[in-house]
Amino acid sequence: MTGTLSRRTVLGASLPLLSTLPFARSRAVKAQAPAATVRVGAYEFPPYVDETGRGVTRDLLDLLNAAQEEFRFEMVRTAPQRRYEDLEQGRFDIIAFESLSWGWQDYPVEATRPFLRDAEVFVARAAPGIDQHYFDDLNGKTILGRLGYHYAFAGFDADPKRLEQRYRTRLTVTHEGNVRSVVAGRADLAIVTRSFLIRFLQREPELARQILVSDRTDQIYEHTILTRRGGAVTAAWLNSLIDRLEADGRLESLWRQSGILT
Repeated sequence: MTGTLSRRTVLGASLPLLSTLPFARSRAVKAQAPAATVRVGAYEFPPYVDETGRGVTRDLLDLLNAAQEEFRFEMVRTAPQRRYEDLEQGRFDIIAFESLSWGWQDYPVEATRPFLRDAEVFVARAAPGIDQHYFDDLNGKTILGRLGYHYAFAGFDADPKRLEQRYRTRLTVTHEGNVRSVVAGRADLAIVTRSFLIRFLQREPELARQILVSDRTDQIYEHTILTRRGGAVTAAWLNSLIDRLEADGRLESLWRQSGILT
């Protein structure tokens, strides 16, 4: 048929097409893949993870989730001495605030570039005649540390029996308890994470006057994120995201809000 189409004919042809548009938009939305879940191992390591599961690690994951839509990072609790087995068994995919030198050398993981520095320091009870020279020689001194941690003065050996036999180092499950034990005279030294100690003594100013903190560091942390080799999230991908968050100041803001940087 030739000639001009009637208005009724045009509308009749258009309505079926228009009626499919919401469905088409709905299918397009549904076709968009949801963010893949990435499980992040986290053990008690104040101030990065405290006994409640809060801390800097959770804040970092919130920041990573807000900065991109490809992955959804969720925290999975583990224990310091169990974290290697949990990664091997697939309970989590990556772990933050870690170092390859902390027992990971024989595991299929890769590390991001370092993105934060922290340190471990020694704490002694303040007393007349006790000064920084007290920390020069550890021989003969009893030391309190954390179970599952690796210490430079002990060659990064985390075995509790060897630490006690060779270095007079007893391992517990709390930094705070170790500091209080030193103040009470139950041990000569405690070794603690410096960022934890800064935050702890801000809450306990009376205790701050009862201890001496070493200028000597046992080790300086070069914090990285470890990823399972061959996993969905690679160290290179994380490095790119870390670079972006550093460039726009969001990482530094997080460290300052957390009390790690002052």
